[in-house]
Amino acid sequence: MLKKLIVITAIVFLVISCAIGYNDGNNGKSDGNKEKSDGKMGSGGDWLNPNVVSSGYYFNFPWYTGDVSFYTQAVPDTIFSSFRDYYITSGTPVVDGIITNPTKFDIAQKMPFEIYYGTGQALPYSQYVSAVPSRINELWVQGATNWTQYVVSPLGTWLQLVAYVPVEGPTGFYEIVQTDTNTLKYKTYQFYSGYNTMNFVADQVGRHMLYFVVNNQPSNVVVVDVFAQAEPGSMVPSTSPAVSYGGQMPTGSSYAPGLASGDVSVTIKSNGMRGYDVYLDEVHIGKETSGDGSFSFSVQGNMYHDIRVFDGQNNYPKRIYFQSGVSKIINVEPGTTVYI
Repeated sequence: MLKKLIVITAIVFLVISCAIGYNDGNNGKSDGNKEKSDGKMGSGGDWLNPNVVSSGYYFNFPWYTGDVSFYTQAVPDTIFSSFRDYYITSGTPVVDGIITNPTKFDIAQKMPFEIYYGTGQALPYSQYVSAVPSRINELWVQGATNWTQYVVSPLGTWLQLVAYVPVEGPTGFYEIVQTDTNTLKYKTYQFYSGYNTMNFVADQVGRHMLYFVVNNQPSNVVVVDVFAQAEPGSMVPSTSPAVSYGGQMPTGSSYAPGLASGDVSVTIKSNGMRGYDVYLDEVHIGKETSGDGSFSFSVQGNMYHDIRVFDGQNNYPKRIYFQSGVSKIINVEPGTTVYI
């Protein structure tokens, strides 16, 4: 009974902390008039407030409910496609703890291009650090080019965590695991002032909520949803989780995510990138071979699609609304945000 009470208290405390920790001084409300119309990532008036979502650009993960029995089901590989940059299949074992012992991390050597809040809302890292001069305790999952506070990961994979603390010292690290039962894990680690890095192993299916406390100040919560991966070609129950977005698929349409066909002509143009790969709704649809940096395809209109351009070094994901019958040109240049 005492253990359950501790878990419930911790969860309530975290919800309250997250709700007030990033308050933008406007009582958590976004001003619709502040939102810019250029379509660039993180350009909304509420871009620094992870608790407010005023644009249809952001992810919606509807599978999480009070009934967590779905965690026991194996899911298809497509569930993890949006998060492949955030986990690896091998790494340093975690012995008798939650994470590996933290080591100092030189942010100048591997600075993220963008950060993603749990809502999927993106913000260029340079804007984030300039807008938050008074740094607080932070926790992120490090990807190939970006950081995030939410990941869907296959069972048995490794995630690289990055923590920032203004003051070094003994740090209490917590993990709440929710499946059909709730468990709370705790261990003390030594964190260095500035950025720290450590490994976390997704060794149990369920929802993992990670956070730490140093100098009596809590960090934000990182959420990792861990599922078993179904064998290729196996039948997956219809109740398995699936990622969906704000834009709804037309009823009765034969369109399927990743199929590059429809009534909207799309052209990607780049002066500085060649041979890049193009992903539509996280399905690879082709490689730029034109020689002039352009790639053309078509999509179903009157809905949102996720477009990602990757040349092996630069990774540019963006959620875009496509209006039926209206052609779209997407300009992508190294070192800038995807823009239209």
